[in-house]
Amino acid sequence: MTTSFWDLTKLLTDSLPILTLLHLAVTWYLVGLIWTIQRVHYPSMAFVDPHPERAVQAERQHCDRIFWIVGPMMLIEGALAAALLFVNLWLNGIDSKTWILPALGIVLLLFIWISTAMIQMPLHDQLLKQPNPTAQQRLVNSNWIRTVAWSLRGLVAFVIALMH
Repeated sequence: MTTSFWDLTKLLTDSLPILTLLHLAVTWYLVGLIWTIQRVHYPSMAFVDPHPERAVQAERQHCDRIFWIVGPMMLIEGALAAALLFVNLWLNGIDSKTWILPALGIVLLLFIWISTAMIQMPLHDQLLKQPNPTAQQRLVNSNWIRTVAWSLRGLVAFVIALMH
């Protein structure tokens, strides 16, 4: 029994640098993506053809295409963040403070996911029904929540990587 415990501990210890770098890479991929969406894509939506059918089609294209760029990476980011927290707790215990930054990263991630589900997705749903300049502007404004949170996650991931 002791052998398997130590084998798992060695495996986790050996995998921590790789896990940390993967976490950093995926998080910064999403940081770059959210800044592109915030500063380029969402503001450009204000210039979509106001004809209702074409505007709804443009929104549909956005939703269908962006899902495959963001969705899987968000799931991977979540899995890596959870794994990073688990490994830090397993290797160092709760009394060490090494779990605090991974936990903060998860809190920020939950904040991002809640904002997405409760604010941005309903606004996209409105835009899928008809052009709505107010909803589009609210999308730009409310997306700052995710932009700031992901940027903070990027900083947290960077500090975690420096520590390992």
